[in-house]
Amino acid sequence: MLHGSKLIRDTFNEAAISGRKPTEATSFLLGDEFGILQASGDVWLEQRRFGMRTLRDFGFGRASMEEMILEEAQELCDWLKNQGGAPVELNRRLSLAVVNSLWRILTGERYDHDDKALLDIMDNLER
Repeated sequence: MLHGSKLIRDTFNEAAISGRKPTEATSFLLGDEFGILQASGDVWLEQRRFGMRTLRDFGFGRASMEEMILEEAQELCDWLKNQGGAPVELNRRLSLAVVNSLWRILTGERYDHDDKALLDIMDNLER
């Protein structure tokens, strides 16, 4: 058992324990040594670096990205408050918030949840 953040960080940075044991299910679904989930060793390290670099390019880990997501969450909360305690179907509204957050991160544009362009995007995704 590991205890303490420094010990945990140091331990998980050791190459000897960073491997992933392949399972029959993951090998069947993902193949051998492809993608960040199945890879280990140098392949995993390369995949991780690529993934982190790409996410950083889109703003991952920056305060601006967090603010965008919080704004979407606030709009969702405001909508829920306006429902007056009545039962609501959340699937579509949650999907709108997620798609709108991703759209804003990728393009810098944000849509109202009632905007026809956003609703058209959602309709296309649901097909």
